[in-house]
Amino acid sequence: MHKFRTDAAVAAREAEAAQAGSPVYWICLALLVATVALAARIASFW
Repeated sequence: MHKFRTDAAVAAREAEAAQAGSPVYWICLALLVATVALAARIASFW
């Protein structure tokens, strides 16, 4: 069971690393930053 958990953890880490290099990750990150910036500008008007 321990070996299975270790393999699963390694696979999850590899998937996470591959995802961090994908363009979709960066597009989502840019959209998130833009949303936060827009929310900050709207909040500054109040």
